[in-house]
Amino acid sequence: MPMRIPPGAEPVQITCVNHISRETADVERLRRFYSTVLGLKAVRRPDFGFGGAWLEIQPGISLHIIELDPDKPTAQGRHPVQDADLTDAGRLPERFIRRSHHVALTVPDIGAAKASLEAHGVRYAENAVPGTSYVQLFFHDPDGNGVEIGNFDALL
Repeated sequence: MPMRIPPGAEPVQITCVNHISRETADVERLRRFYSTVLGLKAVRRPDFGFGGAWLEIQPGISLHIIELDPDKPTAQGRHPVQDADLTDAGRLPERFIRRSHHVALTVPDIGAAKASLEAHGVRYAENAVPGTSYVQLFFHDPDGNGVEIGNFDALL
């Protein structure tokens, strides 16, 4: 059924992205991955009464790692489906990662990013965007969430 928009209803005015969240059963493992492999720095996080960590992507934009609520329902009693379940842990062609849920981050030097991922033992798929100088690298964090990094500041 199509969404009905009331006459005269104005859209919400978004000024920026504040944060991206990742839910996990192992906050420390995911925090360590994003801080060690991707270099994100920890920032102060209020005590919400459950585990978590905040990491700064850039000033004003952060990654919120949130402890999985043990009472959260799952489909048919299974664990929540992760991107890695859908892409066979990154073993399928990169188009399956690229066209799935992921967060995309800009890097200044795609060659250095490849070398760093390789040094950390992170498997990635690579895509050169036709007609541009963009190179995308796709991989999964330890919980199976899709991550893309690219040289998106490069000139088209």
